Amino acid sequence: MPETLDDIWHLYNTIQKGDLVRALTYRTDDSATDKIRTKKAGKKKMKLGIRVEEVRFHEFSDRLRIHGVIEEGPQDKGSYHTFNVTADNQDKISIIKETWKSFELERIKEAVDQSKQGLVFFVCLDDDVATLALLRQSGVQYIADIESHRSGKQYASENVEKEYYGEIFSLVKEQKSDDTPLVLLGPGFAKDHLCNFGKEKYPKICASCMVQNTGNAGLNGIHEAIKSGVIEHIAKENRVIYETKLVETLFEEIKKDGLASYGTEEVAYCLENGAIDHLLILDTLVRTPEGENLLRRSQEQQSQFTIINSMHDAGKKLYGIGGIGALLRFHIHKG
Repeated sequence: MPETLDDIWHLYNTIQKGDLVRALTYRTDDSATDKIRTKKAGKKKMKLGIRVEEVRFHEFSDRLRIHGVIEEGPQDKGSYHTFNVTADNQDKISIIKETWKSFELERIKEAVDQSKQGLVFFVCLDDDVATLALLRQSGVQYIADIESHRSGKQYASENVEKEYYGEIFSLVKEQKSDDTPLVLLGPGFAKDHLCNFGKEKYPKICASCMVQNTGNAGLNGIHEAIKSGVIEHIAKENRVIYETKLVETLFEEIKKDGLASYGTEEVAYCLENGAIDHLLILDTLVRTPEGENLLRRSQEQQSQFTIINSMHDAGKKLYGIGGIGALLRFHIHKG
């Protein structure tokens, strides 16, 4: 039963073409007349099983679309249907595979374990604008920008500052759950002033907030904080932080010609020679026969592996070098 955006992301990485997926859905009632069938009122809730042909994750609408041919159900067998899965539909989904791969089962276990953990709520600001965002297992989810509306003469106005900070905390209060850590970021002193304001006006929200300096404001400042690892101790198990740290380590090793390899051909060669300690592979590559084969060989050699989300910055960085890399046990060179 998907409950969060992270669950939607894990389902996207688990459901493959050829799987049978069962879920409650709405479809035009087959028993209705042709006239009624053309109207939305003719839709009826029913349980269908579809053989999956395509899975798409719509990041900005928080929606997973599972498209395929109806194999099970009271009507329309052989026709196409799409399940639209969201975190708030509260309906169970069954996934039936011919063979479950170990990494798919590990991802489901990870989703269950991580659902018990709090997320991180960011406010990254300067004197002009504040960016609010949530750190989820599936990536950084942008919430809103709040402008201070300061002019030159009003720059030092205490009332304008209080309105700015009050508007920020009004949205924080609305969007942040009680167990979600709050991290205030940004260059300059705006974040410190916001923290002092919050501790005075919203002591419960700011009881354990963290303040950290960044060189940038906005989303760039948030990504900067994640890469630096300063928030690791409050979100150790968070997927984005974990993946970002691995990718940054890979690039550091590549830069110094250290224990690293990247690109499909090079990584395959290292696998053949048992040199890989930790394989990093993009989720989109795992879905190809070549990627699946590399992952299977990695497991056979008992190498660690991590499937990297292609939708956040670290994933995009890994994509730039072919979507695959590895941290090595020892140096190895061809020829």
